[in-house]
Amino acid sequence: MKSIKYMLIAFLCLLFSSRTSAQMNAEDPYESFNRSMFELNIEFHDLVGKPIGKSYKKYVPQPARTGIHNFFINLKMPLNMTNNLLQGEVEQALGDFMRFTINTVFGLGGLLDIATPAGLPYQKEDFGQTMYKWGLWKESSFVVLPVVGGYTFRELVGSGVDGGYNPTYNYIIQTDMQGRTKILVADQFDNYVQVMDLIETVKDSYDPYIFYRESYLQYRNNLIYDGNPPKPDLDDFDFN
Repeated sequence: MKSIKYMLIAFLCLLFSSRTSAQMNAEDPYESFNRSMFELNIEFHDLVGKPIGKSYKKYVPQPARTGIHNFFINLKMPLNMTNNLLQGEVEQALGDFMRFTINTVFGLGGLLDIATPAGLPYQKEDFGQTMYKWGLWKESSFVVLPVVGGYTFRELVGSGVDGGYNPTYNYIIQTDMQGRTKILVADQFDNYVQVMDLIETVKDSYDPYIFYRESYLQYRNNLIYDGNPPKPDLDDFDFN
């Protein structure tokens, strides 16, 4: 699995490295700020994140880490279902409901992922994607925030809406804002551990920031189109 991720990032790097500087900058009006935040985040990774992440991997067995990862994904399913309904994707929303029910009831509260082998894989949906599909925010700039990393502005606003109206907290887990914050931090750390090794690949690229930005924008594009984005127009590339 890791080898596939490395190959994907390498392919994205080669693909987008042929764009002109003007085309790059047109998608990144805050590049100067973003680069400074990117460098800050790399330093945080080297000094804080990587040592903690390595210790976590060393002392927490793989089955336990997998169970924790599955648990956090399961918590996202009610929100996933809500966004699929808002997008008019009734079939996908029903799949989210079935996945959440199966993994919660038969997967020890979500620690075991029984639904994916049963044909109900996880497909991330958020309010940023919902706004795009509503046609409310077709173009969105890239921004890098300290510690938490890259976002599009549409995704950033959408995450605020998702956080405020997440049905998981409103109807399933009874907790206060402090409890929500703890869950969010733990979830973000789990996400970080999943991609921690890839950061080293990004650092070794010719221009790590461009590598990171274009890979992230491609990732968001894939989410918006449910894994089937339109093919890029050849006119967008410079083959000279």
